[in-house]
Amino acid sequence: MSTGHPGPVVVGFDDKEPARRALERAIEEAKERNAQLVVVAVEELPLNPEGPQNFGSLDDEPMRMIPLVAPPDLQEAFDDARRRIEEAGVEADYLWAAGDPAQVIADAARERKASMVVLGAHHHRFMDSLFGTDVPAEVERELGADVVVVE
Repeated sequence: MSTGHPGPVVVGFDDKEPARRALERAIEEAKERNAQLVVVAVEELPLNPEGPQNFGSLDDEPMRMIPLVAPPDLQEAFDDARRRIEEAGVEADYLWAAGDPAQVIADAARERKASMVVLGAHHHRFMDSLFGTDVPAEVERELGADVVVVE
């Protein structure tokens, strides 16, 4: 690690119990490192290639039409996270996006030059494991770095 300011600690947060535990761990890590915390919430897009959020052709990437305001459930999650973080006295930034959670979290960590990514361990349904939607494993694979997974 360099002698300058450490990169932020990125935490995926969806207001479920594993993510709450991950947030507590990320707060501790940010305090220890004297680093900023970046809370990332993701609204998963439904797997519907013909849905109204996509348009384009076979020759180009589909474009996503994303609302400019966080959906109410994400806003509630941010409010809960903000309360916990302010009580701990940690500086934080809050990001949200619609899309693939692993990709969004990995992109945020890469763009912010994160020193650590903390995620909650979600117990996946059979279909999730069948299609390989293990978010911590996907983030780790995308970043090529370790991701702390909190049980």
